Amino acid sequence: MPYVVTMKHSPNPDIPGGYWDGIKPQEGPAMRHVPTLQAAAAECRAYIERNNLGGGNWTGGQVFADKRTQVARVSFNGRVWAMDGTEVF
Repeated sequence: MPYVVTMKHSPNPDIPGGYWDGIKPQEGPAMRHVPTLQAAAAECRAYIERNNLGGGNWTGGQVFADKRTQVARVSFNGRVWAMDGTEVF
């Protein structure tokens, strides 16, 4: 089943200015089509790394099976969680 995963970030409310050392993300929000949940996790981690995001900045990772049905979420550390909160991997 193909999926769509969101990539987005916001300022971290715990850090003055929202980020650290003046580094700002280079990319804006995006959605990516991925074939598997593993691919969704890999896309999220790559986006996080490219943009020097911290855990407080990461607001993406929602995985959808279609435009309205969220089936999982990818956390900052690349773990995938089912909607009931259980870890998928």
